[in-house]
Amino acid sequence: MSAFPGTTWLDVAMIRMNHNGTRMDTPYTHETNERGDVNQVVTQVKKIHAQGAGIISMKLVGEGRFTRPEDRQAALRFAFQHAGVDCVTIGYKNTAEIDEAIRNVNAALA
Repeated sequence: MSAFPGTTWLDVAMIRMNHNGTRMDTPYTHETNERGDVNQVVTQVKKIHAQGAGIISMKLVGEGRFTRPEDRQAALRFAFQHAGVDCVTIGYKNTAEIDEAIRNVNAALA
């Protein structure tokens, strides 16, 4: 992720991003259960976005570890309102989760 700023041959960055660092990439926590450094990732996202690249947030609900609706709401709010992402990817197990995600995205963008 830190190599992306200044890169001219990529137009979009797919970055692990959520409000509390669960399953986020950092140099020190890749593939562990430790939480990533949210501020470090947001700083990189802002640098990447400033150079005109798009930001896609993945692992937004911590690879499914956010079991409480409040955590999923907070993750979407954070991504769109504070981290500056352009779009997100979310996995679903059923149609109720799709409906919830639509409500959460609408609330985050309101």
